[in-house]
Amino acid sequence: MRLFGSGSIARPATAVLDVFLVVATFLVAAELVVALILLGNPRHQAREYFQATTMVVVPAEVWSPAGVVVTTGNIAAARIEPWAYVRYRAESRWFVVVTAAASFSWWACVFLMLLQLRRAFANLSAGSPFPRANIRCIRLTGLAILGMAGVQLVIDVIMLTFMRTTTTVAGGPPRVPTDMLLVDFPLGTLMAGGAVVVLAEVFRAGADLQDDQELTV
Repeated sequence: MRLFGSGSIARPATAVLDVFLVVATFLVAAELVVALILLGNPRHQAREYFQATTMVVVPAEVWSPAGVVVTTGNIAAARIEPWAYVRYRAESRWFVVVTAAASFSWWACVFLMLLQLRRAFANLSAGSPFPRANIRCIRLTGLAILGMAGVQLVIDVIMLTFMRTTTTVAGGPPRVPTDMLLVDFPLGTLMAGGAVVVLAEVFRAGADLQDDQELTV
C-alpha cells in the first residue's frame, strides 16, 4: 500500500483518527456535563465520576502485608508493598474548577494532536507527501505532545501539594512511593514530542533545500 496519494494508507489512517476524535469528543462532553452539575452542587452523586486519584505509602503497622502472597519453588520471593490508592471527590466548587481546568487542558492538547495528524494524513491522501502545510502539522503535533507532558507534570505537582497540605495517612504526612513517581513521570511523552518536533525541522530543512534546487535550475 502506498504512503500517499489515492488508495494510500493515509485514507484509512484518517478514518481511524476520525473515530478517535468522536470518542474523545464524547468523553470530554460527558466530563463537561459532570463538571457543570458539580459546579451547581459539589456533593451531587455525579462526583463519583469526577475524582482525582493518587497513591501513597501505608505504614506496615496499619496494614501488615506479611503472609498475603506466598511463592513456591524457591525461584523468587515476593513481597507486598503496602501501597494504597487515595481518591479525592468534590466537596467544594474550587476542587471542581481546578480539576476540570487541568483535565480540559490535557484534552485540549489531545485534540490539537489528533486534528493536526488528521490534517497531515488528509494532505498525504491528496497526493503531496511533504508540503509546507504538513510540516506545520507535524510541528504542531509535536508541540501538542509536549503540552500533554507539561500538563501532566503540572497536575502531578498540584496533586502532591494538595495531598501534603490536606491529608494525613495513619496520622502522619503522606508519602508517595518513589517507584510511582518514576513511573508517572512522562519521560516517554517528552521524548516522543521532542522527536516529532525535530522530525518537523528535518522536513523543513529538506523542503528548503528542494526550493533552493528548483530556484537554481
